[in-house]
Amino acid sequence: STYPQHINVHCTSVSYMSEIVVPIRRIEEESIITGEAVELEIHPASPVLRIGAAFVDMATIILVGLLYFQFTKTLAFSLSHSMLRVYALLSLLFFTGVLPLSVEIATGGRSLGKWAFGLRVVRDDGGMVTGRHSMTRAIIGLVECWTSFGVIALLTMMVSARSKRLGDIAAGTMVIRLPEPVEYDPLVMPPDYALWASHAQVLPLPQQLHYECLHFMRHNRMMRPEVRHSTGIDLAERVSAYVSPRPGSQADHERFLAAVLVILRDREYARYLRRDEASRARRARLDSSSFGM
Repeated sequence: STYPQHINVHCTSVSYMSEIVVPIRRIEEESIITGEAVELEIHPASPVLRIGAAFVDMATIILVGLLYFQFTKTLAFSLSHSMLRVYALLSLLFFTGVLPLSVEIATGGRSLGKWAFGLRVVRDDGGMVTGRHSMTRAIIGLVECWTSFGVIALLTMMVSARSKRLGDIAAGTMVIRLPEPVEYDPLVMPPDYALWASHAQVLPLPQQLHYECLHFMRHNRMMRPEVRHSTGIDLAERVSAYVSPRPGSQADHERFLAAVLVILRDREYARYLRRDEASRARRARLDSSSFGM
């Protein structure tokens, strides 16, 4: 199942020094809804991460440019003065504009620097960027990143709520920090709850409660015993309102939560299999020829 991931951009926090209020911008998480009505968790990248990724990209471009010049210097020195200026201008345009644009389009909003820092360029609604977005960012980036040595981009990111530079504002994009993948042990049905689960009626849990139960089951071993016990009791009581019949008063709270989560997971998986089978059947009917010919 997919659980909501929220993007909150909390822009100001206040620090007091010598009775002067100084606003400090903080980039946090903020929830957005995509065009498909899906709630996504996207973390806007901080200026520090973006600067680090930009340094890696610029260093890579400069290194590739030096290697290119090393292999083509014989050709360059044989050109006339006017043709040498054209050659230098075209080479500069290629390495500062065309090359970054091509890499971003080919990788779907990533580059070597963004890959190293776990970043990606996405649309403001969380979708994948297209060539139009990348071209807008690349054209404006020639001025704010290369011509001004990154000063314009840095100033814009420092005042922007989502750490955007001018190219992002014009293209309607932002750079996000990708979450690190984490693997958890799969939940299994407790054997002593298998009979109860076979006839229990479990209603869908609210998204927030479902997320809290999953988070608790994944991290309960790291909790202090008293906190783990009280949290398990609280979650079990809240989940019991969506279950009929309720387990006995002597039931283990964590095993009960695991049983409910397994029921909901298996139900969602079975629903997915039915949708997939129905989609394949419709595709087969559409691909079949009329009248068996």
